[in-house]
Amino acid sequence: MGEPVRIAVLIPCYNEERSIENVVRDFVGALPEATVFVYDNNSTDRTAEAAAAVGAVVRRETRKGKGHVIQRMFADIDADVYVLVDGDDTYDAGSASAMIERLCAEQLDLVNAARVTSTTSAYRPGHRFGNKFLSWLVSAIFGGRITDMMSGYKVFSRRFVKTFAGPASGFEIDTVLVIHALALGMSVAEVQTPFKERAARSVSKLNTFRDGLGVLWTIFRLLLEEHPVYFFGTLTFASAALSVYFGYPVVLDYMDTGRFQRLPGTVLAGLFLGLSFLFFNFGLILDLIFLSRRESKRLRYLEIPPAQPLSRDMDRLDAR
Repeated sequence: MGEPVRIAVLIPCYNEERSIENVVRDFVGALPEATVFVYDNNSTDRTAEAAAAVGAVVRRETRKGKGHVIQRMFADIDADVYVLVDGDDTYDAGSASAMIERLCAEQLDLVNAARVTSTTSAYRPGHRFGNKFLSWLVSAIFGGRITDMMSGYKVFSRRFVKTFAGPASGFEIDTVLVIHALALGMSVAEVQTPFKERAARSVSKLNTFRDGLGVLWTIFRLLLEEHPVYFFGTLTFASAALSVYFGYPVVLDYMDTGRFQRLPGTVLAGLFLGLSFLFFNFGLILDLIFLSRRESKRLRYLEIPPAQPLSRDMDRLDAR
């Protein structure tokens, strides 16, 4: 069935000594043909040593933040299929094979794991609500049907990884990954996978409000980059509406008296009318610029062959 498919499991880690051994063991057992890479992000505990002891290829990224780690992984590692998973031992390694098979069989670029759990402690209500809202917002703006955008468990094609250059340093990287696929019109699917609570004395690094605001800002910034017409079109409409609001009484007075008697209203109406034309031109120019960028990224994406069907004897990656 063609050349063997090379699979890489990517695990970004920061202070996950208590859980990383289980994660590596589980994925080695679930995907014996894959190479497991653990990138340590300046951990102050024995995360790197624990991962190496159970067979992971351990490397380091000194720039702080999950986004920096994932960008480094994508740049360093060459494979056909990439499995990205957090190192907190909350995701189901047994789901990886089915996700990979779907990615290859349907020639997808992203398979997202939607978390399913009945345990409140595993998935806090604040995180659940924020995730659902942000996932809905991204789907409404960029299209698609991703319901668990903030999931840390995803499978990517080589096409996806080698065309990704999203600027993100922290947890907002999960948002950028999804928007990258949707903005380029990539083939995306989502599957439900079990999700469990963290190991005892293992602490989540995610801050509901701080990281939630960071994700919102990222969505807004990417909206400006991918669809500037939406943003500036809204400003154009609002400015035009205000111009009419302030200008209507001025026009009525002029029709009655033949003079402009409301100087403040005249000035404001003219100001907002000028702003509406300015916002319209900004949106049009930026849309043309970013359209050219999107077309260049799409052409680069199309240069890379799609994911191939799995062969029976898949090779391990060269870990050197």
